[in-house]
Amino acid sequence: MFTMIDNKKPAVAILFTNTAKAKGTKPFSTRNSGRVWTIFSRKARKYGLNVFLAHHKEYKDGRLLKCWHKENKKWKIIKDQPIDIIYSRFAGSIYKHNKVNKKALKFKLDMASQVTMINHPILDDFCWDKRVVSETFPQYTPKTFVVNTLHGLKIVLSKINTKKIILKPRYGTLGRKVLVVDRDKLPKKIEKNTLVQEFIDTSKGIKGITKGVHDMRVIIINGKIDHVHVRTPKDGLLKANVALGGSKEFVDKKKVPRKAKIIAKKVDKLFKGLYPRVFSVDFLFNEKGRPYIVECNSQPMIDKYAFGKYADPSFYDRLLETIRISIPVKVVESY
Repeated sequence: MFTMIDNKKPAVAILFTNTAKAKGTKPFSTRNSGRVWTIFSRKARKYGLNVFLAHHKEYKDGRLLKCWHKENKKWKIIKDQPIDIIYSRFAGSIYKHNKVNKKALKFKLDMASQVTMINHPILDDFCWDKRVVSETFPQYTPKTFVVNTLHGLKIVLSKINTKKIILKPRYGTLGRKVLVVDRDKLPKKIEKNTLVQEFIDTSKGIKGITKGVHDMRVIIINGKIDHVHVRTPKDGLLKANVALGGSKEFVDKKKVPRKAKIIAKKVDKLFKGLYPRVFSVDFLFNEKGRPYIVECNSQPMIDKYAFGKYADPSFYDRLLETIRISIPVKVVESY
């Protein structure tokens, strides 16, 4: 069943890679995802915004052919919905299978030329291509190489001094397919576009913040550090991503080491012409307290802020205020 909606309020489109397809009775297969975006939509109304959820391929020329909207406590499908701003959650559609889908990239670039977007594809590309991050900031990243074969890996090993090395896809986020291996126990096969990095030992922690293995995420909104949290891995693991079972703790911004703040602001400065922007810079600290960029993320996970152990719904308020002030003013000509 389709319904029409009052379009007096600015329309915010949340576009996804695989979910929110216009079929069935709800946009998500999991209850938690439904709760997250219900909370987000409810908060949006307080900012005078209407939220619409859709699979990214429903977009065409500034409109959503079909999308979901929460109305009277029920998800309803809306047809031909004009939109004012896009909050992209579908960068993954461009970088599937550890390579760039040029058709998908062009689709998003065309979209960004028509509607204001968080984040612009240029920022996505920087964050999702770890090679670009390391080549742009070699002084702030672990020693990094890209290889396509096992032979190539063996060649670059001579340029890495650590006993352990990191192997991970060139494109991607969330710590997926990241391997920590001993240099004398290499895998039998290496996929194309594999990133090889020196291992940064974080076991000494961050002074005044955490004592053991970690990474630190710095969330930036339009040039300002919004908040910071430290993630620690499950017992016996070295990867701290919450998506992989790690835990996190929010950190007072005043406690963040000055060097990490300086680096985060240098990264953000690259994109000062792109507005609005919301992204993260993730750090590792070695035994001497030196920060290294391990990853940048143009789609930091926001689901955990809605409820549960790591809830902080106030982040949604700051995000929605950013969205609200970023919506272009519509000029109506009169004669």
